Amino acid sequence: MKTLKENSSVNVEGHVLIKDFDSGEVLLDKYNAINFQNFALAVAKSIANQKSDGKGYFISKLAFGYGGTTIDASGNITYNEPKVSGETSKGLYTASKDNSVTPAVDLQVAVTTFTVNDADNQPYSDLECKVILDYNFPADAATVDNYNTGAAEEFVFDEIGLITEAGTYLTHLIFHPIQKSKNRKLEILYTLRIRAGV
Repeated sequence: MKTLKENSSVNVEGHVLIKDFDSGEVLLDKYNAINFQNFALAVAKSIANQKSDGKGYFISKLAFGYGGTTIDASGNITYNEPKVSGETSKGLYTASKDNSVTPAVDLQVAVTTFTVNDADNQPYSDLECKVILDYNFPADAATVDNYNTGAAEEFVFDEIGLITEAGTYLTHLIFHPIQKSKNRKLEILYTLRIRAGV
């Protein structure tokens, strides 16, 4: 009997769109970096229905941070490299904090909506992950978007990453700082395009 062997590749790319929920103003439209080691582990664990300490490897939350950039006195911005190579523990440079609980914990917001778009006769599918940052969130954010000091409590973020229920980071995106104040509602659409065989 002849043994058939087929070699195939699986690729993933990510894209993020952040916009003002009310005005539709686009604040960010950018492709992100993927932690391929973590992504491969998540795919294998998910297909095998395996968990770690009772937690799965499906996408669960979006993590926020404020250590992705450095701004000098002249206003010039230096962007750090995404933390996506090697170790499974890679995450954000400086995690934003949820100060509504004591002690404060890393600010991670649940993905509210998942949509899978399967393209007919095409070797890819898109997974859309939607996160809404509602008015008056976070609890200790500035009342209006008048960023001035760059203090963490003003909730100015410049890095985000999708994480699994087990806590592994699948992606990392660094961008120009965005302020989320209480008078503004933001919609984040994080799309992962997964290709197989091409």
